[in-house]
Amino acid sequence: MATVLNARLNQVVGVAGEPRSFFFNGRLLSAEDLTREQAARDDAERRLARLMGCGVAEGLTVSRGTGSVLRIAAGLGVTPSGAVIAIGNLDLDLSSAGRGASFSGFGGCAASLAEGQPLAGVYLLTLTPAWSGQGRAPTLLGEVGACNRRTQQPAVRARLVEVQAPTGLGVASVRNELAVALLSPGQGLATVPEGSRVGWWMRQRIGSSAAAPGLSADELPLALLQINASAEPLWIDTDSARRRLSPPPGGTGDAMWPQSWAVEMQAFAAQLLAELQGGAKPGAFVWLPPTLPLTPAQLALLHAAVPAVPMYVDEVLNRARFARALIEGWEDQPVRSAEASFYLAQLEGHPERLLLRAAVLDNRRAAAPARLGERTSPKVASAAARILAAGRRGGERGPGKDELAVAASALTQAPDKKKR
Repeated sequence: MATVLNARLNQVVGVAGEPRSFFFNGRLLSAEDLTREQAARDDAERRLARLMGCGVAEGLTVSRGTGSVLRIAAGLGVTPSGAVIAIGNLDLDLSSAGRGASFSGFGGCAASLAEGQPLAGVYLLTLTPAWSGQGRAPTLLGEVGACNRRTQQPAVRARLVEVQAPTGLGVASVRNELAVALLSPGQGLATVPEGSRVGWWMRQRIGSSAAAPGLSADELPLALLQINASAEPLWIDTDSARRRLSPPPGGTGDAMWPQSWAVEMQAFAAQLLAELQGGAKPGAFVWLPPTLPLTPAQLALLHAAVPAVPMYVDEVLNRARFARALIEGWEDQPVRSAEASFYLAQLEGHPERLLLRAAVLDNRRAAAPARLGERTSPKVASAAARILAAGRRGGERGPGKDELAVAASALTQAPDKKKR
């Protein structure tokens, strides 16, 4: 809408929004008049929904069914455009795709949109709101053709959007690399050019040589999955694709990105734990989230997959310090497991509640991931890191338990890293 110049007090000034019909006795109503009313109502509802952000509010989990069938649980979500998607339990057969109108944003996905069976590959599963015509309405003009519908029922359309998997990687690490690519590693708190993002998603997500086409504002991503030539899922990741309902990056509710970045790092942590529980093999995790709340059983599984992850607790923290370490950790970026220094804390009185923090090793000096309490000098922190590294390597001449305990205590009080 054009800028209004020289507006005066008490002057009625037009603003953006769908117009509505004006009713008065004696007016002849047309289908266009009533459709305009529906559009005005829908626009108001979408604007209200966008105030809450976009993503999945509840449910909508995706699980494997029999053969090529996916099961989408009942739930509620909001698309970036503000459309509310609410469905009951849905069984979706991937073995065939009906022909439908192509939506903007899917120009590169002809294989998944065409009539027939989707090709083997990696896809994003999304839901798009739609309407389904029900019944036939009586008319004064007799039969009026295919547009005659008594009602329109809210509906959804499931889509598979092709994702380019990273090249030159082992099968074991593909899921981990894709999760990192889709969760914006390296973006940090940097700004993104205006118009380059649709809700949570960049118009073109690229990272680690992986890419996913930009989605339209009416798309709600639910899962990332790989299917074979029979359209049977080989694996399903929900956390790398979906986001919980929150203001997306760069929005007015998250102008500096800390909240949305934390949501994405929480999703990465959940994705890694889900993959771990599914029997991840050694070498599967090239990347690790900056902080990872987990149980002793999950720690043992992670240690088997990433031997560098320690099995001993560096420090027992009270509830306030444990929570602070967790919150601060969500603000950091993913770390390559081969380049990481680790810190393991336990919640006081709860041995089943552990917190693994990861930081990048730089010239054999490690900044303590937890950054709690008083700060140790960089020189002492560097020495403590070397002692802990020697302890992990083991051997007859390695440091004793007392030395390791002192080094761990010093390392947890190392200087703060530089602010981004």
